[in-house]
Amino acid sequence: MKTFISCFILISFALCAQAQWKFEFVAGPSLTTFTGKEKKDWGGTNTNPKLVLRGNLGFRVERLLSEKFLAGGGITFALKGTAYEGNVDYYNSSTYMLESIKVKYSKMLSYIDVPVYVKYVASDKIKILAGLQPSFKLTAKIKNDDNARTAYPDLPETEDAKDYYTPFDLAVMLGPHFQVSEKVAVQILVVPGILKVAKAEVYGGNGSMEEQKFNVNNASLSFTFVYLIHQ
Repeated sequence: MKTFISCFILISFALCAQAQWKFEFVAGPSLTTFTGKEKKDWGGTNTNPKLVLRGNLGFRVERLLSEKFLAGGGITFALKGTAYEGNVDYYNSSTYMLESIKVKYSKMLSYIDVPVYVKYVASDKIKILAGLQPSFKLTAKIKNDDNARTAYPDLPETEDAKDYYTPFDLAVMLGPHFQVSEKVAVQILVVPGILKVAKAEVYGGNGSMEEQKFNVNNASLSFTFVYLIHQ
């Protein structure tokens, strides 16, 4: 993976030496969550996942194909995930009663995104971007709030959940690109995941443990600031 990233960066710099290529720095906030039929069951609170604030940072290279089309690709470090919040029942050892308490689990996933896309030039100021975004998982962490650890005393404050998420993801990218100035642009991209990313070990029909994927997908709305470094 490290070799792949290094080669990509070196190739990008080499290609940018040609006049028809341009090299861009990209960064910005994202609103992320989980989608899919089993998104509600995956959180442990029987509630829908929240829309949370995350972000992305990286580089992109583009080449002019024709008067109306550009092609591009890049590499981006991106934070994704969601949060689940809801009431659970727990036994209060002080009152000796079964009580209800509101808990929150924050799920933070980090990825290396490798977007590949085309842009349609609608006007001097507006382009339309569409493409695919393969992603490679780096980390997956769960943060349990104080109430969650009260309800379940064995829970740590932070858990490593990398074994519960697939190492690879794939998403579609679609949205407008607004040229603010010669050097600066803004993109608003809808990025729905198309692969199941959640997994766990469950008992199979023969009584042994088997890996099962759950219908849970990454999804994000990305607000990306683009700065032209070289053209």
